[in-house]
Amino acid sequence: EFTAMRVSACYTKGTMSCMSCHSMHDSDPVDQLKPGMRGRQACIECHTEPEYTTAVKQHTFHKPSSTGSNCLNCHMPHTTYALLGAIRNHQVQSPSAARSIRHGVPNACNLCHLDQTLAWSAEHLGQWYGAQVPEMNESQRTVSAAVLDLLSGDAGQRALLAWALGWQPAQEISGTNWMAPYLGQLLNDPYEAVRFIARRSLQGLPGQDVLDYDFVGPVKQRLAASQRVLQQWSRQVR
Repeated sequence: EFTAMRVSACYTKGTMSCMSCHSMHDSDPVDQLKPGMRGRQACIECHTEPEYTTAVKQHTFHKPSSTGSNCLNCHMPHTTYALLGAIRNHQVQSPSAARSIRHGVPNACNLCHLDQTLAWSAEHLGQWYGAQVPEMNESQRTVSAAVLDLLSGDAGQRALLAWALGWQPAQEISGTNWMAPYLGQLLNDPYEAVRFIARRSLQGLPGQDVLDYDFVGPVKQRLAASQRVLQQWSRQVR
């Protein structure tokens, strides 16, 4: 986290430090965050301009009280794998579709709008902030960026997106009635950690029962669990 923070402008050009948001004692024991540091308050202590405080929609293009207007979700998204899940990237930077293509890192837009393509995010970033729309292949233009990472990404990408499909804000924005088959596919992923995260996210979906699944069990049992997920989902969408 410190290595990422120290290359951020908030650190190199500002006064940001670990103690800006964290405290050893006056904090939540889960992650040692100070009170109020889970939202915009963490940023507007320094960024006091109206577009970040009283006229937020001018900057975020989202409703002021929405997930999309929480500075952390756009500038510190959950793109770091840790602790059998995802944690916020401590390199403070703006969303970028080009970075997703160049480095394979999910971007903040597609971590909330899981049902949207990379091209969709790039177009909005271009319209709102003047970001250049990068060249993309057919899949990046037509298939959900989350689905691409879930099914064809590396182990880190699969783990991050499996976690994202269980993240409540993303579920509320993207809907959940399409997610089960993709998470079910990951129940037989080559990596135990990916299988564990996929099962946890599945358990948060309506109508999915994977309590008898063992993420370190034999391949035959894992495949059977994956098939059950698909069958349960098929009955739901009929």
